[in-house]
Amino acid sequence: MWQRRQLRQTIISTGCVGALFGVLPVLALLASSLEHQHHSNHSRPLIAQALELGLLFFGCILFCVIIFGLLPMAVQYCFVWMVRRWTGRA
Repeated sequence: MWQRRQLRQTIISTGCVGALFGVLPVLALLASSLEHQHHSNHSRPLIAQALELGLLFFGCILFCVIIFGLLPMAVQYCFVWMVRRWTGRA
């Protein structure tokens, strides 16, 4: 039971970190696109820009959950499993 709680907490916490990391480039791209629109006549459609920013945001969350949360947890479980097999405690 505690493994599920730990997995859920890992996904939530790394998802929050990913959301914080995802907000920064999204805000930077929004600021640069607003500045770029004032200086040029050619602007991209709003729906295309929203989709790109949404994908960037959720991509950052997914990247952080996998790299900082699930991958270290999987390495830990594999290490514990191997040690138990080698010591005969399986």
